[in-house]
Amino acid sequence: MKYLLSLFLLCSSCFLSFSQIESKPVLPWRAPTGQDRFIIELHNDAFLQMADSMEIQLYSPGFDAHIMYDYPFSEKSIFSFAWGYGFSSFNIHHNGSFEEEETSGNTFFRPLPENYSYRKNKVSVNFVEIPLEFRLRTRGLKQFKMAVGAKVGYVVNVHTKIVDDGGKRKYYQLPNLLRYRYGLSAKIGVGRFNLSGFYSLSPLLKEGRGPELVPFTIGLSVVLL
Repeated sequence: MKYLLSLFLLCSSCFLSFSQIESKPVLPWRAPTGQDRFIIELHNDAFLQMADSMEIQLYSPGFDAHIMYDYPFSEKSIFSFAWGYGFSSFNIHHNGSFEEEETSGNTFFRPLPENYSYRKNKVSVNFVEIPLEFRLRTRGLKQFKMAVGAKVGYVVNVHTKIVDDGGKRKYYQLPNLLRYRYGLSAKIGVGRFNLSGFYSLSPLLKEGRGPELVPFTIGLSVVLL
């Protein structure tokens, strides 16, 4: 009887040890401080309104990269506020050139000749900017995320680039370009991947000095950290 009791205790001990090894610990949910800190975004760029005779390619790729600082509303809140800084490149592949009228100084769009052969013709406007977001993130490992906010940016570089049979040329000017921009932004997704969009409340060119071009972007953002 003594040996049977010892054997039973030994088997029970082994079973409990095995159960502790196999069971996965349940991690408590924590507030999302330190999440979504470094975000890159690949987007397609376009205008809501275009100049007369202007055509843009269906795919005009742009790029954003932001460092963000996140502040939950409370220790257990799924809502937070975030701000940051970063870089944004807005690119439009089109069929012409932006030129300045000699008498008025206004900007007009001139289409390229139909018999002119080229492989690339784009305008690129690059900003340093400050994004602001109100965020929602559900609990769990696969978080549902949604954010609405705004971005304010200042132009640090602008150029037009054309590639044709004669090679590649760049021109570092765009007549009557508005040197700043501001607009609304939004994101929605799961985990590290989110659909994103931006709608500019400011035009590309100074008001009254050229065609009214209102930029917007639609893309995919990826959280790296």
